[in-house]
Amino acid sequence: MSKTLRLCLDLNIWCCDILADQKGRERTGCQTLVESVRDGKFYDLPIRLIVSWGMLNHLNTILQDPPFLMNVEETKCYIDGILGYATIGPTLTLGGTGLVPIQDEEDRHVLETAIAGRANILATFNYSDFLTTKSLEIIPNQYSIHEAPDHRLKIVHPFLLLDWLRQDSHLLNAELF
Repeated sequence: MSKTLRLCLDLNIWCCDILADQKGRERTGCQTLVESVRDGKFYDLPIRLIVSWGMLNHLNTILQDPPFLMNVEETKCYIDGILGYATIGPTLTLGGTGLVPIQDEEDRHVLETAIAGRANILATFNYSDFLTTKSLEIIPNQYSIHEAPDHRLKIVHPFLLLDWLRQDSHLLNAELF
């Protein structure tokens, strides 16, 4: 497969990955997505991470508060890891323009980052927080398409995304791109 999946992970995916690690869990959905980003691929599908400095700065703050309580050095290592994934080919953006009509500032920034980075998919657990008047909901509470002026972004619950990633490659092109 020659296409590359441009993937933006909401901060809740990164947080769930850490919590699963702390609880000794293995192969959870979030861990699988984060591991795929670390590897730069899901099986033979290349993945490029779309993330912004604003997202990393906010994650830095979150990780030092409960329930994570990571110290400054641990947090820096985790953020530097994500930064590393984003600079080895994937895309690090400066963020969006502040024009998407979402009340929550962090969610707006994540959505704008995904759009600015031309992500194919934004994976998030708080899916409904990302719906706008420019969203066409395809599967309730799991999958919508956000229409930007020059870009179509799929907003997908991570479990549905993993189902798609595990499908045959000819189906992947129809669902992911």
